[in-house]
Amino acid sequence: MTKLTEEMYAIFDRDEFSFKKLKEKHSEVELAQIKASFKEVWQTWKEVNLNVYQKLPQDKFAKVHIESWTNGWNLRDHYWAAYRLNTLADKSPCIGVMLDKKQLQVYLMFQHYKSEKRGDSPEQYNKLLADIPTWAKNRKISNWYLWDKNEMEFVDHLSLNDYLKDTQKQTTFNEEAIKTSFLLGKFAFRNQDQVEDMEEFILDGIKQLLPLYEKIER
Repeated sequence: MTKLTEEMYAIFDRDEFSFKKLKEKHSEVELAQIKASFKEVWQTWKEVNLNVYQKLPQDKFAKVHIESWTNGWNLRDHYWAAYRLNTLADKSPCIGVMLDKKQLQVYLMFQHYKSEKRGDSPEQYNKLLADIPTWAKNRKISNWYLWDKNEMEFVDHLSLNDYLKDTQKQTTFNEEAIKTSFLLGKFAFRNQDQVEDMEEFILDGIKQLLPLYEKIER
């Protein structure tokens, strides 16, 4: 059980993530401290996601992909991991998990990066939009949100509750989302939602999204 702390959010409270720029502003000692704090939080992040993976059915899920804390030139401004079913291990749809300065989120997504190499397109994935109202029935949907790929990371997304209650919002959102792809996820917000058990929060999100995600297999 790992608690999500203010310190984990706070490492991302900076304007600059480029190593080149950081070297201009900080001494070697300061830069080493910054790197150490990022790596420490990332080690916790990695452990959390490995723990989540161990609790998932091993015959069903491919090994979790945990993005590194740096891309070589920059510190990451968020930490990310991706879960895929074995049957979709080489496909673009996945369940992403992300921590940034604003929130922890677990969401269904179509990974556009390298999708052409995977030989799939978002059209099939976007058909899942039609299944969301049925999927949402009898679920607690507070803190669930919808957004499209072109929306910025830190803007306020459309709540699933508003989407389901307003057919005009549904139509407008769907028309925009199918130009790229939609994302659907469960959020915990900094300064608003306490996450005492990160593993449980992520696991719950994955399990709830699974009925939608599995439809891609068919």
